[in-house]
Amino acid sequence: MKNKHTILVFITLFVLILLSRWVSHLWNFTLVGGALLFAGSYFKDKKISFTLMLSALLVSDLVIGFHDQMPSVYLSYLIIVGLGFFLAGNTNRVKILGFSFLGSFLFYAITNFAVWLQGTLYPMTFAGLMDCYVMAIPFYRNQLISDILSSLAIFEVARFATLNAVAEVNSK
Repeated sequence: MKNKHTILVFITLFVLILLSRWVSHLWNFTLVGGALLFAGSYFKDKKISFTLMLSALLVSDLVIGFHDQMPSVYLSYLIIVGLGFFLAGNTNRVKILGFSFLGSFLFYAITNFAVWLQGTLYPMTFAGLMDCYVMAIPFYRNQLISDILSSLAIFEVARFATLNAVAEVNSK
């Protein structure tokens, strides 16, 4: 990481992800999706975005426990980081909202397909797959709301900080 600002953003997002996973919350209501979408858009060196994702998830999973769904969860968040690449340098709120929605949907689709594939909770039939997705709607609702709110909030804080930094430079 090249400068202090990049390090500060990395640490801030890392801590936000940890705390949002560790603090008691509604199922799937965390800042993780929003933080990782922002990370994908913010860091010029995309390896930093992936390092943030992997390190924050692994450290938080050390505390909350490892589980069978980790591969699908990590894959889903990896995709969300990748979606952030398409927002690089773009602060259009409609696009942020759209990518937040897409990231939440992909997380829901991938992780619940993996739950079904395990074959322990639902029968390995089309009806079983549909039951799996229907039963996960409350989790998806919580994730969708939290991803949209956290994405918009994090991008707005960044926009505000950038505007203040520009104003400070221009006033000198």
